[in-house]
Amino acid sequence: AQRATRLGRLDVSSLDPPPRLIVNPRAGHKLGMPTNPATLPTVEAALTAVGLRFDVELTHSPGHATLLAREAVRDGCKLVIAAGGDGTVSEASAGLVHTESALGIMPLGSIMNMARTLCIPRDLHGAARTIAEGQVLAMDAGTVNDKLLLEAGGVGLTAGLFGYFNRLDRGTRHPQVVLRAMLRFVRSLRNPRLVIIADSQRFDVRAPQVTVSNAPYVGAAYVLAPEARVDDGLLDVVIFRGMSVMRILVHTALVAGGRRLPPPPGVQLVRAQSVDVSLRRRRRPLPVHADGEVVGATPAHFQVLPDALHVIVGNPEGPCAWGPPSELPT
Repeated sequence: AQRATRLGRLDVSSLDPPPRLIVNPRAGHKLGMPTNPATLPTVEAALTAVGLRFDVELTHSPGHATLLAREAVRDGCKLVIAAGGDGTVSEASAGLVHTESALGIMPLGSIMNMARTLCIPRDLHGAARTIAEGQVLAMDAGTVNDKLLLEAGGVGLTAGLFGYFNRLDRGTRHPQVVLRAMLRFVRSLRNPRLVIIADSQRFDVRAPQVTVSNAPYVGAAYVLAPEARVDDGLLDVVIFRGMSVMRILVHTALVAGGRRLPPPPGVQLVRAQSVDVSLRRRRRPLPVHADGEVVGATPAHFQVLPDALHVIVGNPEGPCAWGPPSELPT
């Protein structure tokens, strides 16, 4: 049976200390090109327009948002607002899990998967109004090999591709070198033998990809687990068993940008709290990702963290991944 959605209200107008606004000044760029024209002054103007006072902190390096969020919790802040892309949201969340402080989101990024998931408007004034309304959900998170995930993790094809695309985006290697390495990876993957343990169920399969989702969207808003929810206490395990790499790539392209389609024939869906993925035969380990960032290689252990993060959400309309509640506590 599905759990009751855990909702509450936060009076954001009278918080003391005021909310901490964590801003990634480099958000809103992909492959060196701007994808979101919003700036810090427009964020500040939108929040001020709804009556919010706040203290601003800028991030300076990867992982800095996590440190700033933890510092805000130590200072007694009940609301931390992440202004950036999905990476900034994920980093700030890592500093807030298992605390009573809530996360607000001001979308400055290119894709904004968590904003889609939580029904937070993409426009800054709408997002600011959502924060001012103070509707707080205790949402699930997850881990893979002890790395936090909010959206999804996975093993195999997409994990490897995320790694190569991130190298292209960050410009750490010459594009031709990265593209050649990516093609070699795709050609060599084929159909590895995997052992998947989902709670008490065991699956011995051939599959080039396994996706373990907390939410529907990951990467470029790929909807690989369209029924995943962040309030059910479960992870959606999507096993692309017996499928060719090309067929998975075509399906992934079709569900980019938030488009919801039924999984291809042969895909197997399992829901579980704990998931282990390992190779059945000795071969080169497969890459593992969390929210589109490569975090290691197989074997991989995924674990749901029920109600781990308090986050301000919009009204559950359209393709949200939570609610609607039967009753809203005050």
